[in-house]
Amino acid sequence: MDAHQILKAAQSEKYAIGSFNFSTAEILKAIVLAAQKMKSPIIVSTSEKEAEFIGYREAAALVKAWKIATKLPIILNLDHGKSFNTIKKALAAGYDAVHFDGSSLSYVENIQLTKKVVNFAHDFERTFEKRVLVEGELGYLRGTSSLYDQKAEIETEDLTDPEQAKEFAEKTKIDSLAIAIGSAHGIYTQGGEKLHLKKLAKIQETLGGKIFLVLHGGSGIPDTDIKKAIKSGIVKININTEMRVAYKEALEEEIKKNPKETTPYKILEPGLKAVQKVVEKKIKLFGSGDKI
Repeated sequence: MDAHQILKAAQSEKYAIGSFNFSTAEILKAIVLAAQKMKSPIIVSTSEKEAEFIGYREAAALVKAWKIATKLPIILNLDHGKSFNTIKKALAAGYDAVHFDGSSLSYVENIQLTKKVVNFAHDFERTFEKRVLVEGELGYLRGTSSLYDQKAEIETEDLTDPEQAKEFAEKTKIDSLAIAIGSAHGIYTQGGEKLHLKKLAKIQETLGGKIFLVLHGGSGIPDTDIKKAIKSGIVKININTEMRVAYKEALEEEIKKNPKETTPYKILEPGLKAVQKVVEKKIKLFGSGDKI
């Protein structure tokens, strides 16, 4: 199954596919083992910085190896690609899906550059006979994949406008659209993130199910909101910060318990198990388990 088929099945059956970020081979392993245990399709993603750290071609090679070893439907996705050159680099390396984030641009510029990415992806498909999923973004999500000891401040003007979303999709011909409906990147210890489910329902109605709807900033959102969002049309949910926090806390605890340990795999193992636990929990929440 290619990326389109995987998301189409989720859309039809009302579940969501988790998109989990990695920047090391070990974190990738934890994500894949969780998907294997839960029998779930999976999206593994690298941001631009994460891809630069692990290497674009190296990330693609690792994912290919896991696909062969597990027979799992795994999508390798570029998360928040901010430039056309980054998109080209990811596709050349072997990525299955690319997310072009033009949310910091003006609406007109966002349309122009997203359309350029889509056209390039279509040319790439014809040349290499490989179908590519292209995700655009409309609206503004605050924060980064970090832990914030504050309340998330979501402004009304940050949210995606349904009619604008329809125009954006029609003009760019994207496959997926990342929308802003009340989430933010990172985890906010004092809350403040609440999904505008009526806004989501209106966006879904306006777009008519013709493209896949994506929720970024999935870490820290109440489970009840996540379930309602999936019922209202969300088919891809991005998770990063919860995994990072779980990994860091487990790693710190292990080093504290065994300060003289120098064997890397022994030091890393608790952190990887913590990441796997987070991914398994999310797969269960999203309803994608037992789908393969």
